[in-house]
Amino acid sequence: MLDTVKRTIPDYMMLETGENVLVALSGGADSTALLLSLRELGYSVRAFHLNHCLRGAESDRDEAFCRRLCEKLGVELTVERVDIAAAAGDSAVEETARRIRYARLEHAAHGAKIAVAHNADDNLETMLFHLVRGTGAKGLTGIPPVRGRIIRPLIEVERREIEAFLRERGQDFVTDSTNADTAYTRNRLRQEVVPVLRELNPQAAQAAARLSRQLRQDETCLQSYAQTCVQLCAVGNGAWKIQPLREAAPAVRSRALRLLLENADMPLKDVTAKHITALEHLLETASPSAETDLPNGCFARREYDVLRIIPKAETAVERPEIPLTLPFAGTIWKDTVKLAAKKLEKSEVFYKTFNTFCLDCGTIDFESLCVRTRRTGDTLRLTENGGSRSLKKLMIDRKIPRYMRNAMAVIADKNGVIAVQDIGADCSRTAKNNANTLQITVKGLSKNGL
Repeated sequence: MLDTVKRTIPDYMMLETGENVLVALSGGADSTALLLSLRELGYSVRAFHLNHCLRGAESDRDEAFCRRLCEKLGVELTVERVDIAAAAGDSAVEETARRIRYARLEHAAHGAKIAVAHNADDNLETMLFHLVRGTGAKGLTGIPPVRGRIIRPLIEVERREIEAFLRERGQDFVTDSTNADTAYTRNRLRQEVVPVLRELNPQAAQAAARLSRQLRQDETCLQSYAQTCVQLCAVGNGAWKIQPLREAAPAVRSRALRLLLENADMPLKDVTAKHITALEHLLETASPSAETDLPNGCFARREYDVLRIIPKAETAVERPEIPLTLPFAGTIWKDTVKLAAKKLEKSEVFYKTFNTFCLDCGTIDFESLCVRTRRTGDTLRLTENGGSRSLKKLMIDRKIPRYMRNAMAVIADKNGVIAVQDIGADCSRTAKNNANTLQITVKGLSKNGL
């Protein structure tokens, strides 16, 4: 076993010779063997034990064992106690325990590497667990030997080798009684499925380790292609060109879509194959404004030749009608639109820009002047030679995405629409000079994400 650990550490560039490392010590066979093996190999080790307070006297027994072991070995030990059941509340206890354990390990490490005791059997069980629940190729890569500062020196050692290593040294260990409970899927796999696999192939764990190594290499290659695809797709502000995604090989495209969701701060643990398939359908649909739901209240939209990931916060903004009293300067609708309105002095110079509208005050009913979103029946006449057109048609002509149409500022009074953000002002309301002129400037959400 010691030879395997000695080979595994440099193979995965886990530690430099003599480097300081913090060992996550539960008192079980795996973590006890990990502590002893790293110490025998000459690494400077410290240990950390978290009492989860989940098993009453048994949890206290584990803590006491770790204290005695480290005192005997002369290893510095940090012990913390957390009532995991209380901390979990309505959340899953196992997930809460894992999250808190790694957070406390990171804090106790003070920048050092953190060694955890996952072994080849754990890796096999994890691969089977993912396979049974349903997984893609990445789920079959198993447990990574290195993840950031987390290292797993025992990842290629089988559990029977670990127990033999401890017997040779006369070293005892503690056993978690919950490991015998087959109500837990992992325990049932360990006790009922893995023994059958070992009857068929005594080297089943090592076969799984070889497969996971190969799949990790494949995954690294495909992820590299996916990263390149994402770079080709990038438009900015949550938008991605569709064509490079459509042209990518399926294995690259599905990974690129996951990267897009990750870039949009989507927790990937909530993303399923169903979501990826729905996104792939968006890429192929003939509809220029199709959409699909995503986890956590988010969704994705096809906007002509781009795909846009819409965060929940962006869709939840309420946009009520707001009266415009002059002068006005500030943000509205939860800071999604900035608006300024004032009457110009006779001698004041004004400059027309795309979203700065200079309006004839004589055409405006100031009692009903307001900013709102579009309504059914809204029309706008942009030129003297053209007729009035519906806002819907104008927005479609300008390829403004459907969700943005209901977010754009419409300046109106009781007589109808005066001007619309990103589209323009009604020609019957525009000022011919700066006499008796109202200037309105709108900045905010636009089809370019500004």
